[in-house]
Amino acid sequence: MRITSIEKSNKNKSMASICIDNKQEFVLPLKRIDALNLTLDKNIEPETLDYILKYEVYAAAKNSAVKFLSLKLRTSFEVKEKLSELGYEENTVSQVINDLTEIDYINDYKYATKYISEKTKLKPKSIKLMEMELDNKGIPNEIISSVIEELNPDDDLVALELLKKRYSKYSEYDENLIKKMKSYLAGRGFSYNQISKAISKYLPED
Repeated sequence: MRITSIEKSNKNKSMASICIDNKQEFVLPLKRIDALNLTLDKNIEPETLDYILKYEVYAAAKNSAVKFLSLKLRTSFEVKEKLSELGYEENTVSQVINDLTEIDYINDYKYATKYISEKTKLKPKSIKLMEMELDNKGIPNEIISSVIEELNPDDDLVALELLKKRYSKYSEYDENLIKKMKSYLAGRGFSYNQISKAISKYLPED
């Protein structure tokens, strides 16, 4: 068997794909390719290729995942997308994610809990909007529902507190300002009924 091409990735210049006998076999960081002395036209034994596929590729993918996770908490879906972007095959990606999940490096439940807790305190929004955002990050619905049930955020209270924080400086509330209040809460994901209820509680009685 012979290395017939070593092609740098267009998406990530630190990665390259290697073809053996004109068939793409694996991707690796350029540093590892150099360290393993993998060069164009070099003959490669089946045992060497098997070792690279089983150990080198996995180790490189795992290192990439750990580095990605060292910056902040990530969902399993985000890690999967990152490794896929680097060119790693699905089997390798799945193995890395499973192994990192087992040692709690990846924990979607912990991620969802931290996400909702922080959003509720720092940038409040509706439960519905937080659910949508977590869904977009690949968090399974059952995890989202479980975290929501555990933390039990109060949409009505959050909507009312948002109005107090943003509009307490006003002493009069005309139709135009009320329209802005409705738009503001709608942008935070609250329903028509929740918005009406919050505004009704917030506005001073005549």
